[in-house]
Amino acid sequence: MKPPLLILFDVDGTLIRTDGAGVRALNQGFLDIMGWENALGNFSPAGMTDMAIAHRAARWFRGSELTPEEMQQVFERYLEILPRELAQSSGYRVLPGIQRFLEKYSLRGDILIGLGTGNLEKGAAIKLEHGGISDFFRFGGYGSDALDRTEVLAMGIKRGAALSGLDILLERVVVIGDTPLDVEAGKQLGARTVAVATGPYRVSELKSFQPDLVLAHFDEHEKIDSCLEGWV
Repeated sequence: MKPPLLILFDVDGTLIRTDGAGVRALNQGFLDIMGWENALGNFSPAGMTDMAIAHRAARWFRGSELTPEEMQQVFERYLEILPRELAQSSGYRVLPGIQRFLEKYSLRGDILIGLGTGNLEKGAAIKLEHGGISDFFRFGGYGSDALDRTEVLAMGIKRGAALSGLDILLERVVVIGDTPLDVEAGKQLGARTVAVATGPYRVSELKSFQPDLVLAHFDEHEKIDSCLEGWV
């Protein structure tokens, strides 16, 4: 039996925009637990895993990474604050074309759709539930699995294989994200990569990293459909 095509989506900037709700919640978590104001203000977290973001903030403020206990406390506080920040975020939205894509391809028996995100597993669920699309994703690799994005994707593939009951060939994995880090991580695994310019990077910038497909947005239905049909 031919294994399914496994699609792993990034979350922020690819599936949804939170209008900064996640950053505000994590900043508040750092302030409440560590006493650090605007902890994420000195760098762009785009494409990084949540654990990598937390360690980088700690190195900036005190020159050393968080202990496991500190990280747990910061993240617990972040997850408490996140639903409130999302509720207050007037700019939250599911990005154009995403609902159509999920509704169309989640019905296919030869395609499995999951997550490959730097978000904590619970954080990703909270963000996607707010937009009503969490039920489309039954598995994934998360920022709570590993610091490194390549390892996060590897966990998503492992869980997708377990769900399907079949070995997943890397050439039948598609990694979709909005940053060069998504593209680079997918390439390191030998997966196909799709870059979408709905985050901080323009189409021309994403093209320079040579993904298999670059989209301005997910409303480019014909491009997406043509590629996926060829890959399936």
